[in-house]
Formats: sequence, structure tokens, C-alpha cells
Amino acid sequence: MNPETATKKADYLLLLPAILPILFLFVYPLIKGVLLTVQTTDDGAFTLQNYITFFTEKDYFDTIFRTVMLVIPASIAELFVAFTICFFIRGKMRGKGIIGAMIIFPLTLGSLIIDMGIITFFRPSGWFNEMLMSIGLISEPIQLVYNYWGAFIAIFILGVAFLASNFIGMMDSIDPNLEIASRSLGASEWTTFKRVFYPLIRNNVLTVFGLNIIMQIGVYSSAVVVGNPASETRTFAVVAFEEAMRNFNYSMANTVAIVMAVTQISVLMIVFWLKKRGYTGSASTFK
Repeated sequence: MNPETATKKADYLLLLPAILPILFLFVYPLIKGVLLTVQTTDDGAFTLQNYITFFTEKDYFDTIFRTVMLVIPASIAELFVAFTICFFIRGKMRGKGIIGAMIIFPLTLGSLIIDMGIITFFRPSGWFNEMLMSIGLISEPIQLVYNYWGAFIAIFILGVAFLASNFIGMMDSIDPNLEIASRSLGASEWTTFKRVFYPLIRNNVLTVFGLNIIMQIGVYSSAVVVGNPASETRTFAVVAFEEAMRNFNYSMANTVAIVMAVTQISVLMIVFWLKKRGYTGSASTFK
């Protein structure tokens, strides 16, 4: 046997410890789930009835729009807030560690604790409404929980924390001398940001933004606890859970999960398409 061939085979064997867990924990359940979506629960015959039902019945089909209309606006707002904060605290700054820790802190709490905090703070008799009424901005409480806005606020808080946790180190990797050089050549702050800073960070920003969206498309606890899972926040995960645990219709539950996965992949493909339309380099090579 050729020594090079033997070496390559040995290299492939080294991949087994990493490949086997992926096959058993992810690939096999995925294949099993896809097969469940194309068969009936009675006789096991293959059919596309689950997909036909999903895309023809309004209660199922509207799940796509409800999820997208919750996640996409929230993700855009999260991107703007997280990027702005991290941009202004980049580099050497007194108190930067404290500010960064406060922004990222919600990630350590988890969505359920965040939801409980939102109920306490934003309920009609909570601090937020009491404060607005005390200063005369409103005459009656605003309903900000158990509806669309409750879920929006919950995923917004966690989304900003996730994005900021990536943006802080990302922006610090850019050599500040590049901006100094741009300003010394007469460029304004906006021109420096547009022509120098943003092109270098754009690729990584869009990558993290895409990951944040596909994670939040699977939102469940916030949609149930502080949202309205019967209508406004009836997301993919809510419907899949109901089909599996209440109706015991595992075929339909897997169908919802597959449609959710296709939606996530579609969003990710759009983000990657946007990445290709601009500079795709990295600033870390300059430092």
C-alpha cells in the first residue's frame, strides 16, 4: 500500500471521535425526524399530507409570519443597539469592563429569569408604568406583557447581550491606527467609519447577526411566558410543542420543526448573500 494512502486513512480515523457524536446526536435524529414528517401515524405509509396541512391551514401557515414578524424587527433593533454601544466603548476606556459586564450579564440569567423580571417591571402595576404615570407621560398603564411586546422585549434583551458579547472583542481587534491615519488624511468621523472601520468589521457583524436570528427563530419560553402564545406570539416552537405534548402528533411536530429549520437556513442564506456584496476581509490581520 502506498505510504501516503495509508497516512490519509489514518488521518480519517482521527476524525471518528468528532464525527460519531455528530452522527448519533444530530444526523440520525434529523433523518428520523424527516421520515416522520412524510408518514402517517396510523399505518406508517409515506405521504406529504403533513406538509399540505401546514401550508393550507391558516393556523399553521401563519406561524411563519408570526415568528418572522417577531424575530426580524427585534434582531434589527438588537443589532443597532449592540453595535452602537460597543462602537462607543471600543479601545481603551475607563469603566469599559463594567459597562461590558452589564450588557452581557443577561446571558448568565437565562430566558426564564429575564421573563420573570419583565413581568415585574413592565406589568400594568409595575415600576415602568408607575414611573411614566408619576411624571405625567401617560394617564393609564400600557399593556407591555402577555402580548407581542412582552416577547419582543424579552428576546431584545437577550439578543443585545449575545451580539455585544461578540462585538466587544471584534471591535477591539481592529487596529486603531487605521482610523487615526484616516483622520490625519482629512477624513471626517463619518467617512472614517464608512470607508475604514465598517468595511473591516462588516463580515463578522453579519455572521453574528445571522446566528442571532436563527437562534431567536426557535424562541419558546418568552413567547409563552410574556407573550400571547394563542395568537400574536404563536411561534414555531410553540406549535411544535403543542403538537408533540398536547396532541401527541409527533409527525406534525416534526413537520413544524423542519419548516422552522428551512426558514432558519433561508434567513442565513440571505445574510451570507449580503456578505458577498461587500468587502469580506478581516481587520485582525492588520494588528
